[in-house]
Formats: sequence, C-alpha cells, structure tokens
Amino acid sequence: MATMINHVWVEQTLQVTEAQRDSADILVETEDGVWWRGSFVTIEFLQRQMYLSREIGKDIRNMAPVPFIALETPHIIVENLLQDTIEDTIDNLMTLGIFENVFSVYEEYIERT
Repeated sequence: MATMINHVWVEQTLQVTEAQRDSADILVETEDGVWWRGSFVTIEFLQRQMYLSREIGKDIRNMAPVPFIALETPHIIVENLLQDTIEDTIDNLMTLGIFENVFSVYEEYIERT
C-alpha cells in the first residue's frame, strides 16, 4: 500500500486512564479517499474480557470456568489508546506493508461508492 494517510479518527475521546486499559475502533481515511476500519485493544482489556468469560462460565451448565477470549476479527494490541500511539502504530503497519491485513475497508465507505 503506497498511499498516505489523510486522517485518523478514534472512536471516542478517551481519558488517559481509559486509554491505558480499553479498546477503540479506529477509522483511517487515506489520500485516495478510501476509509479503513481497525480495532485496537490493550492487554488489560483482553485480560478483563478473559476474566468475564470465566465468570460467565461459572453460571452456565456444561461450560468450564476458564479464562479465554476468541477474537474473530483482527485486533491490534497496543500499550495504550492515546492518539500518538495509534497514529505511530498505523504508520508502522503501513511501513511494514501489513496495514491491509489488520484493517478492512469501512462498510459505510463501500455503501457510498
């Protein structure tokens, strides 16, 4: 992918404490006008989801109370969700040529074209 980034949108304005432990959907507009969507998460967020799975498993018959998480879509795992961290990570993904492996074309963009 040789195109450049026009703009990066973070799902919501996160406070620093939330940015260090949560998840966010990210939209990226490239200079060719294509919009991309990616999911960013922190390790703390993944650990919290695993804990919740274990707690739910305790109350469901035939389900072992084991901490786990199943991710069906690609996620980018980062230390925090601060704007600089997200933008630098996107730049690195583009430099490595793997941006399109973890971002997908945003569905609303497809519907408009």
